[in-house]
Amino acid sequence: MEGDSNEHSASSAVEISPKGVIEASDGLVESSSAVSESVSAKKIDTVNAPKETTESEAVTEEQPPTKRPKSDLDEESGLGNVSTTSIAGTVSDRVALKPKDFTLDTEVLNNAQPRKFQRIPIFIADYHNDVLEFIYRCLATRHLPLENNILIHFDSHPDMVISREIPASASYDKETMLAELSIENWIMPACYAGHFNRVIWLKNSWCQQIPIGKYSFKIGHKNDKISVDCPLDYFISEGNYCDTKELLDTRNMELQVINVDTSSSSAPIDTAQFIKEADGPNFVLDIDLDFFSTSNPFLEIYKDANCYEQLTDIFHFEPEVKDCGGTTERRKLQLEALKKIFEHLEETRTLDGLTPAPDPNIIAPETYARIENLAKSLQKHYADDEIDWLLIYDSGSTTDTNGLPHHISTSKELEQYIGQFKCLLQNLPTPPVLITMACSAEDDYCPKHQVGVIQERVLEVLREVFGDRLHDKPILHYLDEEWDVMQL
Repeated sequence: MEGDSNEHSASSAVEISPKGVIEASDGLVESSSAVSESVSAKKIDTVNAPKETTESEAVTEEQPPTKRPKSDLDEESGLGNVSTTSIAGTVSDRVALKPKDFTLDTEVLNNAQPRKFQRIPIFIADYHNDVLEFIYRCLATRHLPLENNILIHFDSHPDMVISREIPASASYDKETMLAELSIENWIMPACYAGHFNRVIWLKNSWCQQIPIGKYSFKIGHKNDKISVDCPLDYFISEGNYCDTKELLDTRNMELQVINVDTSSSSAPIDTAQFIKEADGPNFVLDIDLDFFSTSNPFLEIYKDANCYEQLTDIFHFEPEVKDCGGTTERRKLQLEALKKIFEHLEETRTLDGLTPAPDPNIIAPETYARIENLAKSLQKHYADDEIDWLLIYDSGSTTDTNGLPHHISTSKELEQYIGQFKCLLQNLPTPPVLITMACSAEDDYCPKHQVGVIQERVLEVLREVFGDRLHDKPILHYLDEEWDVMQL
């Protein structure tokens, strides 16, 4: 989710540079004129096409980052990059940049005049991480403050995994973030960079990855890896937990988890518990269509061999509440060892010749026996060239603790969830600055036979709730529509 070039005119807009620093021109504070910025794309949207620039307007043109690369496997399986522990490729040799590197730029931005959209724009992507492209543009053009924004996140998944492959310092590099992040790990690097300090995850009760509640914690880095001191199984199971005293360059974070489907018209959710009218300038409304109906695509992986159930036993771990740090380190070692085994299987197509042999203190003998049984089952039911061991590893990585939700909603349930969604939006004390939306169809998290209906119903609700304040045409990123933030 490759690069883009930035060109700064005399009164240039703020931009997140490839070096990881928000850059501002000398004339930024003094200039109050609108800066016309455009993003070119393959298709032309006549509604949002850039207007002709007058002599008094400064123009900054930017080529949009290309969508994150997909492997041949992505194209064939339709699953996309759904691993909770790995991404395609790694990032190395980055210059370590700390939050304090933003100090000067933050002061400039705070003194600059913020911009306001004429109407609330809607940006619709398929892969959820692609909404970052629009959020970054809004940060760069000052439609959003650089720091301390609020993400209200309707989704069946938290999307708060932290990739162990991306250095913390890369969080300040827009090109890296747009190119390397995936659907499950796009939120926390933006939090580490300070763009969001509050996330409200609104879900339905069949989503069990994080218990409902309010969590205050710190986000920072250890050895240039983003980590948090929040002792939830969700973070421990991914190796993302770290003791507070070991975290560097920390920021305060707040996460609230709320069930929406337990609300009713007579007992609506009190939105004042997570957002107030004064929060309006910092408020991003984010909607994944799988909030309304979701599938776990890994349940269908090599089903004849009962693959997913076997992986659940292989990837199992027991968290120790009294030793979160120790549990995290053991979990990281377990995942690394399992990854080496599955990489060996992918390369050699057999467990023979695996050296060094797995440490029995990390991969217990009974666990290794389960891997042997899994290999035999798969080879019995499928041809060798049909077995993708790296996909199987990714599938196993999703089985930790409570696993992924699987709830394909009936028509009646969809109407219930749509109604509760509308009621919550109507109770918001302030409208959002912008709305982002993910279809999640190509990765099969939102059932393809339902996604079109759900998208139309959600857009209908947004029009009913926000009326004329809403832009009349969504930007369809998944169709490569051209868009220009400065024309919205």
